[in-house]
Formats: sequence, structure tokens, C-alpha cells
Amino acid sequence: MSAALWHIWSYRLLYVVLALAIFAIRLLPLDIGIVGLPAPDILLALTLAWTLRQPALVPMGLIVPVFLLADFLFQRPPGLLTALVLVLTEWLKGRRALMTEVNFLFEWLSVAIAVAAIIILERTILWVLVAQQTSLGLALAQALMTVLIYPVVVVVSRFVLGVRKIGPGDAEAALG
Repeated sequence: MSAALWHIWSYRLLYVVLALAIFAIRLLPLDIGIVGLPAPDILLALTLAWTLRQPALVPMGLIVPVFLLADFLFQRPPGLLTALVLVLTEWLKGRRALMTEVNFLFEWLSVAIAVAAIIILERTILWVLVAQQTSLGLALAQALMTVLIYPVVVVVSRFVLGVRKIGPGDAEAALG
């Protein structure tokens, strides 16, 4: 196995391990959040950060089972958030050439808009289906917390886990 393939598959395994750790922490009966505020969706922030840095690390075939498992574990409508995250990550992968040339503030703003779009689309779909949903304030607070935790996830991903931002030419060289 080449070094590039080993790199990709080791980070894919790390992504699954991190997702399972996030699930375990969220399922434990611990009160580790800030009182009155919902916990951020760290898995979403991690997925978006890695998608914008090295899209080969989080392919569609990995995002679907991880987020589908999250839907079942956290008793969300099965597949809805999974589909929205999948569409969002594929859209971000398509715009990645532009994202490699911008500074972090523009990237952070793009992620904030993307998280807001997910919340709006999810709530709209649930409203059309006349399904039960959380309060708007709670959903917006979680979206805000997710956007605020994004820079922390990026810093940890970069300096602790070694997921650096690569350009389009670097990706072709790594896979070729």
C-alpha cells in the first residue's frame, strides 16, 4: 500500500474513532455543557473542517453510515440530517478550489452559512411533514455553538491530528 493510501485510510479510521467517541460522550449521563445552552454538533464541525482541508478523508461512503448512526442514536428523523450533511459536504467539495485561496474568516463565514442552511432546510422539511421538532431557539443556539466551536475543531485538527489544508494540486499529487 502506498504512503498516500495509508495516510487516507488511517485518517478515515481516525474519523470513525472520533465519531464513536463523540457518540459515547454525548450518550453518557454527564452534564458537560454550558448551563442553558445546547452542546455544539462537534461531529458536523469535524466533518466540515476535514472536508474543506482534505476531502478524500471523509468520502460519501463514510459520511452516510456515521451520520445515519448518529440519527438513530440521538433519535432524530433517520436519514434527514444525513442527507443534508451529504449534500452540503459534496457542495463544499465542489467549491473547494475557491476555498483553498481564501482566508480563514471567509471559510468560517461559509461554514456558518452552511450550518444555518442545514438548520433551515431541516426545520422546513420537518414542518412540511408535520413532524415533531425542537424549538427554534434551541436549534439556533445549537447552530451558533457549532459555528463557534468550528475554529477550535480546525486548530485541533491541524495541530494535534495533522490534517492540514491542501490545494487542488496537492490532492492530485497525493493520490497519484
